[in-house]
Amino acid sequence: MKTYTLDNGNIKAVFLSYGAILHELWVKNRYGSFTNVIQGLKNLNEYISDSWSRGAIIGRYAGRLINPIKVNGKLYEIENEKGIMLHSGSEGWGKKNWALVNLIEKKKIEFKYECPSGTTGFPGKVKANISYSLENNKFNIDYSAITESPTHINLTNHAYFNLNNKEPIGECYLKINADKYLELDKNLVPTGKKLLVDKTSFDFRNLKRFGEIQLDDYFVLNHTNGPVVEFFEPKNGINMGIFTNQPGLVVFTPPHFQAICFETQKFSNTPNIDSFPSTLINPNEVYLHKTSFVFNIHRNI
Repeated sequence: MKTYTLDNGNIKAVFLSYGAILHELWVKNRYGSFTNVIQGLKNLNEYISDSWSRGAIIGRYAGRLINPIKVNGKLYEIENEKGIMLHSGSEGWGKKNWALVNLIEKKKIEFKYECPSGTTGFPGKVKANISYSLENNKFNIDYSAITESPTHINLTNHAYFNLNNKEPIGECYLKINADKYLELDKNLVPTGKKLLVDKTSFDFRNLKRFGEIQLDDYFVLNHTNGPVVEFFEPKNGINMGIFTNQPGLVVFTPPHFQAICFETQKFSNTPNIDSFPSTLINPNEVYLHKTSFVFNIHRNI
């Protein structure tokens, strides 16, 4: 696998061709030094066997799907374990080698991958592009994809964040601009119901200490002028704001290392839930997804 680096003086990012992985992301803290806010793997070869998809592009469908799925009324059997597919199964794009398209002045990099029709049961050959770029204190991810026949597409990046690797993430403060979250069944698959966060442990509408809560849950985002997420580490002062054009966010905290994953994406299990906004892409359409991470220094809470 090959490594590539972007560096604009404010942010430094390191990527791998394998999985189009975001391996490191260095940003300035309140002391003027740089902190790597990504929990990646030190030995690059360990990414090949990593079951936690650290830093990888997830495709062609992020989240959980119940087998079979519907495409224009037709059922397709997809790879599954006990009836569920997670993050596209054994042939997910986070385990594929992506080709370099462009590397522009260490400020923008673009990768591409072509997924054959029938992979893990999905119809349609898909050509996908991922662009990472730096703008001052902003880190951007732009996703695009086209298909040769109707198929479902839902992409995300699976980077794990810890804004201060000397501290547990429970000491950070989190705000999520979401009034609702998705009800999940016992297999963590959305049922189709949206529930209010009010008076629940999922209420992060105001910035508050994250604490010891463990999450693997889907928030339905409110889209306003500000960020949909704020994540703040009080000791080194790093504040991360997330902006996206996606309808929702999976927040996942792994059970055995100190990090948190913010997966901007469309709703999980959408092909099987008619009331959810469609993830179907036709040959005359382009899948477009943009997420930006903006880093600033806060002096206090």
